[in-house]
Amino acid sequence: MSELAFEKSLKASRAFEIMLADIKKGLGHAYRIVCADSDLADSFCLLVAANAFCPNGGCLECVECRKVLHKTHADVLHFNLERTDIKKDDVLELISTVNMRGLSGRKIYVIHRADLMNATSQNKFLKTLEEPPENVTFLLQVENELGLLETVRSRCSAIFIDRVDEKEIYEELLNMGKDEHIAAVAAACSDGMPGKALAIAESQDYIAYYDAAASLLCRLNKSSDVVELSPAVQAMKDPNVFLDVLSIIVRDALVFKHDPNNTIAKALNADIGALSEKFSDRALAEILTQINAVRKKTSLNVNLQASIDNLLFCMLEVKHKWQ
Repeated sequence: MSELAFEKSLKASRAFEIMLADIKKGLGHAYRIVCADSDLADSFCLLVAANAFCPNGGCLECVECRKVLHKTHADVLHFNLERTDIKKDDVLELISTVNMRGLSGRKIYVIHRADLMNATSQNKFLKTLEEPPENVTFLLQVENELGLLETVRSRCSAIFIDRVDEKEIYEELLNMGKDEHIAAVAAACSDGMPGKALAIAESQDYIAYYDAAASLLCRLNKSSDVVELSPAVQAMKDPNVFLDVLSIIVRDALVFKHDPNNTIAKALNADIGALSEKFSDRALAEILTQINAVRKKTSLNVNLQASIDNLLFCMLEVKHKWQ
């Protein structure tokens, strides 16, 4: 198995096709790698660098590739690995190394979360970005494009990385040795972001929230259940996370109704199948709308207890209305 996470998906992407073509004709001086998931962007940049330095066209197995993957390659320089705010002194330190010739004659700088560079730092970096030494390429990883000044954006070719299919995330997590249920929950809640999936898979609280939300929906049959269940929801450390997973469970129950052989849905929880039988399509769709409405209200600091109680009663009403 490759050491590079999500290699298959990245190699099949339009973003990698563009970069591969540029490697063959000569890399440009600067690219902004736009991706909602920094972990996926990391893997993408490593894949690009490996293909740029590999004598075998990006085999990911030779000495050069392994150095790139282990982040020990002398001519692949990583800046801001901690993904923290980038200040002027940090940029000056980077600039001081740019004119040093690479051992191979080529250098690639990977700037992690370049959108965390403040305006002063970006302006300081601008001249280097405009006129870098020959055979120097900057890969600016960006989650939020608005974090970059227009003057910086205009000097970088834009490469957009799509989110990863949830089934692929599920399979990758299984390959990493994650439990089937944990892998399925993490993939379902990942929003197509591998980094988020890994964080969920390693969070016992998140998995517990998911299981509790699925159980709640299955147990919601009459008004007295609301009185019993509401305090348990409000006592949770982060009710907003609970609402998030609740919406995902309802979505997956809808998926299961129409595709009971869906790999992830089957592995999620026996409750998903039960929910798909207990709730009609119309009921699940309306419940999803209600959950999203409560999520908006909680962001406005409305009374959480009243919102949760109202949500549970609405869910119960919708369930019986659209049997």
